Amino acid sequence: MWGQSPAANDINYSMSVQRTNEEWIRDLGSGSDNQSAAIEELSNVLLRAALYTIQRQLGNLAQFSQLEVRQLAEDCAQDAVVTLLKHLPDFRGDSKFLTWAYKFAVNIGLTMARHEQWKGVSLDDLEDQPFPKDRAFEENLNGSSPELAAMRGEVWEILSATIRDELTEKQKLVIQWMIFDEVPMDVVVQHLDTNRNAVYKLLHDARSKFKKSLQAHGIGVDESLDLYRPKR
Repeated sequence: MWGQSPAANDINYSMSVQRTNEEWIRDLGSGSDNQSAAIEELSNVLLRAALYTIQRQLGNLAQFSQLEVRQLAEDCAQDAVVTLLKHLPDFRGDSKFLTWAYKFAVNIGLTMARHEQWKGVSLDDLEDQPFPKDRAFEENLNGSSPELAAMRGEVWEILSATIRDELTEKQKLVIQWMIFDEVPMDVVVQHLDTNRNAVYKLLHDARSKFKKSLQAHGIGVDESLDLYRPKR
C-alpha cells in the first residue's frame, strides 16, 4: 500500500525510468512534443520521493491519516516539479538527472513535514528551556580522543558564554528555536509577528557575535566546525 514507507528498492525502481540525462532535459523543455508525458512521469517519481521523505520525518504518523499524508506528498511533488522546471538550466549533468531531481522533492518534503510537526505547538513552552550541550554541538563521543573531546568542550563553553552574556533576548530565542529545536523559519516569523528579513537579521547578528567570540580565543569558524564533522 502507498501508506507504507517504500523500501530502498522501491526508490531505486522509481529511479530506473529509462531516459538519459539529455532526454530528460530535451523532453521537459518548453515546446517539446514529449513535455506533458515527461512532466507526468517526473511527477510520479517525485511523488514517491516526497511520500518517502514525509513518512520518515513524521515517524509513526499517528496524528495523520493516510489521506492527509498522501495530500501532503502530492503538494510537495507538485511544488518540486514547478521549482525544478525553473532550475532546469542549472542542471550540469554531474549526476543522473533523477538523482538531481530527487533533491527538490526531498527538500520540499522535509520543510513541509517540519511545518506539520510544529502546527499547534506553542513556542512559548520552549522559551524557558536551557541550552543543554547535548542538544547543540555535542555528539556521541564514544571512541573520540580526549583531545578532540576537550576541544569540543572549549568551543561549546565559548559559545555558551556568548549566548548567556552577549545575545539579546530575541537573538537567544531565534537561536534556540531554529538551531537547537529546528523550528522552521516561517513558524518563528509567525510567532514573533515579524517578517523573514527581521529573523534573518537576528540570526546574522547572533552568528557574528559567535564568530567574534571564537576569533577572540584564537579559534576560526571553519576550525570549530571541523570539530563536529564526522570523520571518514
